[in-house]
Formats: sequence, C-alpha cells, structure tokens
Amino acid sequence: MSGDLPVKEKMEISEKNTIFALDIGTRSVIGAVVRQEGASLRVLAQHITEHESRAVFDGQIHHIGKVTEAVTRVKNALEEQLGVNLTRVAIAAAGRSLKTKMVRVEQDVDPAMEIDYMLCRALENDGIKKAHDELKNEIGSEAEDFYCVGYSVVSYYLNGYSIANLEGHRGNNIAVDVLATFLPASVVNSLYAVLGRAGLEPVSLTLEPIAAAAAIIPESFRLLNLALVDTGAGTSDIAVSREGAIVAYGMVPQAGDEITESVAEGCLADFNTAEKIKRNLMHVEEISYTDVVGVEATVPSEVVLENIGPVLESITDKIAGEIIRLNGGSPPKSVFCVGGGGQVPTFTDRVADKLGLDRQRVRLRGRDSIAGLIADQDGVSGPDGVTVVGIARVALERVGHDFITITVNGRENRLLYSREINVSDAMRLIEFSAVDLVGKNGRDLTVTVNGEKKIIYGGLRHPAGILVNGEKASIKTVLKNGDVVEIVKAENGEDATACAGDFAEDHGGISVYCNGRVETLEPVIIVNGLPAGHETVLKEGDDIAVQAVKTAGQLARMKYIDLPAHVIYVNDDPVDASYMLKDGDRVEFKKKDHSGEVTRENEHGTSGGTVGGIKITVNGNDVLLRGKRDYIFIDIFNHVEIDLTAIRPGCAVNLLLNGNRAGYTDTVKNGDIVEISFK
Repeated sequence: MSGDLPVKEKMEISEKNTIFALDIGTRSVIGAVVRQEGASLRVLAQHITEHESRAVFDGQIHHIGKVTEAVTRVKNALEEQLGVNLTRVAIAAAGRSLKTKMVRVEQDVDPAMEIDYMLCRALENDGIKKAHDELKNEIGSEAEDFYCVGYSVVSYYLNGYSIANLEGHRGNNIAVDVLATFLPASVVNSLYAVLGRAGLEPVSLTLEPIAAAAAIIPESFRLLNLALVDTGAGTSDIAVSREGAIVAYGMVPQAGDEITESVAEGCLADFNTAEKIKRNLMHVEEISYTDVVGVEATVPSEVVLENIGPVLESITDKIAGEIIRLNGGSPPKSVFCVGGGGQVPTFTDRVADKLGLDRQRVRLRGRDSIAGLIADQDGVSGPDGVTVVGIARVALERVGHDFITITVNGRENRLLYSREINVSDAMRLIEFSAVDLVGKNGRDLTVTVNGEKKIIYGGLRHPAGILVNGEKASIKTVLKNGDVVEIVKAENGEDATACAGDFAEDHGGISVYCNGRVETLEPVIIVNGLPAGHETVLKEGDDIAVQAVKTAGQLARMKYIDLPAHVIYVNDDPVDASYMLKDGDRVEFKKKDHSGEVTRENEHGTSGGTVGGIKITVNGNDVLLRGKRDYIFIDIFNHVEIDLTAIRPGCAVNLLLNGNRAGYTDTVKNGDIVEISFK
C-alpha cells in the first residue's frame, strides 16, 4: 500500500502488520483492511458491494470485466475511508475448485547407494506427477491445467516397511504416500486478471474453507471434533477439526443460489427480486414484490418457506452427507454455520436433524464469534462477513498459499506455496521424474567364460544440471520472485555391452606357415553350446567357451585333416599331434600313400581329387555333408537347423557321436550317428 490520495490525510499503515483482504463471492465482493494488534485483529475499514449482474457462478468468475467493476468499487471506497492507495491484496479461491489426490509411488534403487535428500525429493515429485496424471484421467477431455498448491508426505516406505525418514538408509525399494492438492489454472488466472485490471497485486492466496476455519475455529477449539459450513451463493464449503488440527475440508456444489432460483420459480419473479424475497424471509411475515409480468403480489413468508422446502432438504442432506464423509463416517460434536445461505430459516435445524444432533449443536456464527476481533465500524457484521476476516488472518499469519512467479526452462509459472520455495519445488512444474533428476547407472552384464564369472560394468550416470539466473545451483537453492531456472535432465549411464571376441584376445593368436601359407590361429568360440563369431553380441547370463588352437593336432582338426592318414612336419621335422606350436613355425601335413611314402597336401587336406560327401544321421534324420573330404563335428551345424528358442542362459549342450560324448573337433565319418540335445 503506497501513495497519497488528496481526499484526506494519509493513515499510517505498515505492510508488516496490515492487510487488504478481498472476498470475491458469487453474489457480492467484500473488502476489509485489517491490522494485527498483538493477539487481536482490528478492522480499520470495510465495504461490501453486490455484482450488478450474475458475473460469478458457483465460485468461478465468468465475466472478468463486471467483477473488476465490483472490486474497483470496493477498493475505491476503502481508499476513500483510509486516505491511502491500496495496491496489494490477499484473496481466496472457492472450495469447489479444489482437487485432492492421495497416491503412492515406488522406485527400485541400488542397494549399494545411500538414499539422500535429492532422491527423496525426486520420489515426492514423482508422487505429485502421478497425482496430476490421475486427476487428468479422472476429469477426462474437459480437464484444465491444474496447479499443485501444496503436498504433504503421509509416509515413507523402505523395502515395503513404513519408515519416518528415508535419508541415510540403503535398500532395494523405496516408496512414499503423497497427499497433493490442486487448483485449476482458470480459477487462479481469472482472479489474477480481475486484480490486474483493478490495479492490485496479489500477495496471498488461500482457500475459502481454510479462511473461514481460521476465523471461526481458533486453535483452542481444534481439539474438539467440530465442523464448519460456509454456505455462500455458489458453494457450501466445509472444514472439519479434531485432535488439534483442521483435518479435512470439502464442499457441496449447492448453496444460496439454488434457494433463490426456487424462490423465483415459486413466486414467478426474476432472480434479483427472488434474492430480496429470500433475504426478507427471516425478518417479515409477509413479503410484497412485483412479478415478471408486472403484477403486484404479496405472499406470506411461511408459504415461500414451504415452496423452497424440497431444495433446502436437498442442500442440507448433501451437506450432512459430506460432513459425515469428511469426518470418517460419523457426525461431529457440533457444527458452526457461516455465510449468507446459512441464514435462511430452518437451514441449521435441517442440518442438525440429518446429522442426528441436538439443534442447539448447529448454530450460526457471525463476526461476534471471532475471538479477538475489533471492528471500528458496522456494516458487515453477520455470518457473511466471516470469510474476509479469515482471509486477512491467514495472510497475516503467513499460513496461506502464497506464490511466486518464476520461469522454468523458458516457461513462466505461478508457484503457490506455504513455505520456503526451492529448485526442487520448481522441478515439478516441468514434471521431472526421479529418473530425470538422478539418472541411473548403466546395467551391468554378467557372463561365464570357461567356467569363470565375468562382470562388465555399465557406464556411470551424469546427474542433472541446474542453473538459477545463469549461476550453478542445487535443488536446495531458495527461489525468489522473478528467478529464471534452467534444468538439464540427468543422463543415464550406458548399459554394458560385450562381444564374444572380447574374451578371445588372450587365447591363441599366433601365426604359423601351414602348407606354405600364413595362418593366424584364432581360437574357437562357443556361446551357449553353439559356434559363434568374434562379433557375436553377448546377453546377460551367456556361457562362453573359448578353445585356443595351441597344438599341431588342434591345427589339423581346424584344417579338416585326417591325422591317422598324415604325418605332421614342423620346421621340416616330424612331430606328433601334441606338439605346442610357436609363432613363426612352418607346418606341413603329408599324406601317407600305399607304399608308406607321404605326399604334400594342399591347405584343405586334399590331393586335388574330387571332393566327395558323407552321409550321417543327426537326431534320427539323414544328413549329407558335401564340399570336403574330411569333416569334424562342428561342420554339422552348417548343415542342420537348431531350435535356438530352446537355448537359455546356463543351458548345457550334449553332443553324442555313435553313443559316446563328443567334442566340436572330433572327426565325423560316413555312417556315423550323431545326437545333439539341450539340458
């Protein structure tokens, strides 16, 4: 509040202990300037004006221009009374717009990693995101963009067990129950639009049931099980207290306007005339009015009450039902009623009857029921003047849902809050998940190589990057109005990968001269019992066997040479099959002829003659092997189809040759019987 008006001398008003509060209702706008004086509240000035036409329906502003006119009239009247310019204001949103969701989210975590503050907050943010998603699913295609105005952690869980605090613990799974509360953007933005046109800046936003409860149910009352019903024109807002706190709040989307509409129908009157008839029901026995066709009429109040009885029954029945639901299935000890709609005769009695309470336990409460309230003037002293004082009290006590405007990743957001706001709160505006914030290490890959377990580790994660106004920040960095936040998602580490050839580097690899040509002796690789190449990509749990070619006999089998029919020469000297080859050795295989002499074989063990074929039986089926003179067991896999779907990590392959266990390099001859199976 700043600046002088020429009307009168400026009143001394401090923003630290004085607040301008506005109750923008369906039928009227009430404004009050309230100052904190010790434990008391003093109303310095107040004013009420009605909308000139129906501009607000059920707590939602429909005509911004018309509501702005009403707010401006209230603002100007208060400025005239006090001699100041009013520029900042506290407001409340109708309870009808409130949405609350209770959700549970969980996440698997690395048991070797200590759970820290960042991971806990990320988990909570996931809960808010899930609550927001459930809200969208619930209200379908007509869903609006809802803001989370606050959330609370109901309980944490570690490995399925409830725990008070997760920080510092280790485990396999963490979870959280989150109670998140939302308001639609349209409600908040329409309120801001009105205030902006009226030259006012909002400094506090709360909910109408919270404000009314703050005024009419002081801390000393909250140990009792009480209910508050604020019946305005558009909604009936409800709050319930017990065990020292306000534990629930809700609403019924019916209130005074439904009563007025019933009066209009029964009396054949327009809405404004019907509203006047309704208000006079508690003061006069007969009411005179002019109906819509211009006829002067007089009707007893008793007849009007009889006509609106069904509507009163419906509204009070819904209110009683909602009170019982919010109170856990049973009625409270007493009910306080405020707001204009609650003043209609028989209203409180009907609520009491439906709750099974003595009628003395359901009472109207006005300004005189607000502890420590001092009003310098009358004018708004009844039950309909309670909420505006509650709005002021909430703002002065800093327990309302204030807000700041910040920009997150290029998008401007209004963040409602009831505590200090930091970067972690901003993250939920762009729906960061725990994975986005923390990231994950890449998955490890575990295989078995020649009977020994090998672990290939995944890449390390890169955490999220955070900048506030261009400076490096953390999730705990406190934000202020106008801050610009940039958040870069965390990068997950890459999953571990490996090829079969990665484990063959230490096996073989020497070069020899075989029958006059250079040969590099690469090892034989078997994956899950089947031949594999160096580029074969490995999967979790694969079993790899690497068989190096080290002896002259192994080289002969690799070259498909029939050893009993040949003599092995290394560096011109005859050797046996067990000779250990060395890099640079000159190896020759010479075939014996009928006279016992040897002849030089070519590199495939042939003498240049025609290559024949052999016929064998594989798993009961005849198979013809062609293209070579001599064959070993591994050649069979090039001529038969194997059902690879039968092979799983850890699966053993059984090779039988003529009923005996065989190896991949055993010689196969014409007529042999082969069996290949998996365990």
